[in-house]
Amino acid sequence: MTITERAGLRRFPVVTVVVFAATATVNLLQFAVHGVLGELQRTPAGLHGEWWRSGTSLFVQDGGALGTVSNLLFLLLVGAVAEQVLSRSRWLSHYFGVGVVCEFVAYAWQPTGGGNSIAICALAGAAAPALWRADPRLPGSAAQILLLWSAAMLGTLWPGALIPAFVTCAVASALVSVGKERGISVHRPAALVVPIVGAALAVAQNIHGAALLLGGALAVLPVARATGRGGRVRLAWRLR
Repeated sequence: MTITERAGLRRFPVVTVVVFAATATVNLLQFAVHGVLGELQRTPAGLHGEWWRSGTSLFVQDGGALGTVSNLLFLLLVGAVAEQVLSRSRWLSHYFGVGVVCEFVAYAWQPTGGGNSIAICALAGAAAPALWRADPRLPGSAAQILLLWSAAMLGTLWPGALIPAFVTCAVASALVSVGKERGISVHRPAALVVPIVGAALAVAQNIHGAALLLGGALAVLPVARATGRGGRVRLAWRLR
């Protein structure tokens, strides 16, 4: 049995691993070379000539060593889940497209900072509709992973919020496991947690909320495809 099969994945998450490697490399450089974070993170200067900051801020971390390890770990977990139901091009468009768009939201709500957590939120938002539909391509751990990430995002609301958020998540994850064992459908309640957390964060002007909601919205938008004679266009609602 391959590593991919042992993890319950339909296919090896190539894009996730490549983006993880690139981000981890920059993070190591950030800790080894003084000034890298300051040069690459999001600051108001990104709107006044230093345009690159809106993209490079997704590769540096402002949460110290613990925040860096956490974001990298969740990039692997959430990224692998999302890559089972998104095409690789759409994975990249969610991660970087939504990530950069939300950097501009951040200029209003949190003008200084850096991290790939908003890009991970875009992937979590995209995976939630697939979980709602109980997409068979998702690994069995998808609900718990999305719940854990949602708890981590709730923990960013205020100092000290992380512990109660993770306690709540642990209880929810246990209920999901019990539900699965008893044959109770739990995928829809778990999927609903993601947009609910996104809405709560957005109301608090937390940039992770905007990313969760936008990622989910893009995942359920119809995709125009040419079919039949004359290249007629119809709308498909499936994730691709």
